[in-house]
Amino acid sequence: MYLSSLKVQINKNLVSNESIQWSRIIERKIKHAINSSALRKALESDDMSFAIMQQAYKSILKIFNLMYSNLIENDYHSKIWREDTEIILKKSKKSNYSISKTYRIITLLNCLDKIAKKLIAMQLSYTAKRNDKLLDFDQMRDRKQRSAKDAVLNLVHDAQMAKSRENTLTCLLLDIKDVFDHVTLKQLIKILIKHKILINLINWIKCFLQNRVIDLAFDEERQKSKEIFTEILQESSISLILFLIYIWHLFSKIRARIENLQSLSYIDDVTLYIEEKSIDKNVKKLEKMTKIAFTWANENAVQFNNSKFELIHFENHKVTLNQTIMLLNDTVVKSKICIQWLKVWLNWKLNFKMHV
Repeated sequence: MYLSSLKVQINKNLVSNESIQWSRIIERKIKHAINSSALRKALESDDMSFAIMQQAYKSILKIFNLMYSNLIENDYHSKIWREDTEIILKKSKKSNYSISKTYRIITLLNCLDKIAKKLIAMQLSYTAKRNDKLLDFDQMRDRKQRSAKDAVLNLVHDAQMAKSRENTLTCLLLDIKDVFDHVTLKQLIKILIKHKILINLINWIKCFLQNRVIDLAFDEERQKSKEIFTEILQESSISLILFLIYIWHLFSKIRARIENLQSLSYIDDVTLYIEEKSIDKNVKKLEKMTKIAFTWANENAVQFNNSKFELIHFENHKVTLNQTIMLLNDTVVKSKICIQWLKVWLNWKLNFKMHV
C-alpha cells in the first residue's frame, strides 16, 4: 500500500523519553474529516469533489479507515498526494496585465491529500488544547474558541483594566512577512523535537513537505510537472497549526526576559503590550523586546514587515504623540491615536467612534 518514507536523522540524545501523548487515528476522526469537508468547492487536481468522497466512504469505509490509519501511523504521505495544480487567473477589469499583481493563483489539491492533512491538523489542535507547552494560550486562529474576535476582545479588556488602574497600556503591532515562505523544514523539526512530538509524526510531516510537485495552468496551457521547494504550503489545512508551533518560542522567550509583557497573535499579526504608570517605561521595555524579537527572527529565518509596525498608547489623559520606538535597523515607529488590528479600529480612548 505504501513505500517506506525517508526518516529524519535525529540525535537520540536530544529526544525525550516523555513524548507528548498522542491519540491514534480512529474511525470516528476519519469519518468527521471526510463528512465535514465542503461539498460545493470546485473539482480538485484529481477531478474529484468531496461529495464523491463522501459517497465512496459510505461504500468502502473499511478501506478508507485502514488506508489513513496505516499511512499516518507509518509516517508516510503518498507521493501522488504531493502533486498539486496551480491555475493562474487574470483579475477582472485590470488595465495592464504585464504586472504580476493583476493575476491570482488558485491551487487545486488532491482530495485524499486534504483529508490526511486535516486529520493531522485535528490531532495537533487537540494536543495543543491538552498541553500548554505546544502553543501559547494567546495564539489564535485554527483553534476552537480562538477567533479574531477573541483576540481583539482580549486586547480591549486588558487596555480597559489598565486604564481603570490609572496606568497606560502601550501596544506594539508587528507583522511577520510572508509567513509560510520563511518556515524552514530543518528548524521546524528541531522545534517539534523540543516540543516532544512523537518521532513518527515528525517523520510524517517531513514526508508531507518534501518532494512536492506542481503543475502550472495558464491560458489553457499546462506546464510539465516541476518540483517545488517551498517549506509550508499556504493552502494546506495543516500549515496554520505548524506555523503557530514554529513561532511559539518567540513569545516564551520574550516573557522570560521582560516582566509583565503580554502578547496576542493571530497567525502573522502579533501584538505585544505592557502596562506601567509611565509611558517612558513602556517604550523602553518594548524597545528591549524588539531586540529579542529580531534576534529570534534571524535565528529562525523569519522576517518582520517593518513598514507595518504600529504603536499606540491606551491611556486616560491627553495622548502624547511624540513617543516613538527605535528598531534595530534604525526604523522609527511613531505612536498613533488610532490603529486597525484584525479589521477593528481602536483609538487611544477605546470609544470605538472610528470603527462605527
